[in-house]
Amino acid sequence: MKVAVLSDIHDHIWNLEKAKKIIKKEGSGAVIFCGDMCAPFTTSLLSETGLPTYTVWGNVDEDHWAMVQKGGENLIAVPLTQEFHEVELNERKIAFCHYPMLGKLLAETRYYDAVFHGHTHMQYHKMVGNTLVANPGAVCGIVKGREGLASFMIYDTDNNTVQLFKLGNG
Repeated sequence: MKVAVLSDIHDHIWNLEKAKKIIKKEGSGAVIFCGDMCAPFTTSLLSETGLPTYTVWGNVDEDHWAMVQKGGENLIAVPLTQEFHEVELNERKIAFCHYPMLGKLLAETRYYDAVFHGHTHMQYHKMVGNTLVANPGAVCGIVKGREGLASFMIYDTDNNTVQLFKLGNG
């Protein structure tokens, strides 16, 4: 199963539209979102994939109630008091959160097959034991306050790997 992993859209709807086309073309069966959509209208655009979309909140997400409403039945959002979420897809245990330190701690438990996080806007992936830990980068393409690489990843549950997709500069 292919799972699109996105983070840090920051209302950049143009790059989100590019990502949605790739998600469809690649045949993703679900979306994991690691926080910072920002406004409710972005949630409704993301939900247009028609895929189950598992999401945690980031530090700049606003009006959570409206975001859940705009996300519709496909949006599976964690409660505000929950810092991370876990889901099992295709027999893979996956955890995801917004903040890198929590992602690191979750990976170090070695309980999960994969752990994803956002926040830094910088993409990477590595193995911690048998756990894949990755940051898909930022859909918005802003890195360290400047225009940078806009990106997301697709996770392949069959082989526990990710592929980076570049959306261009912010």
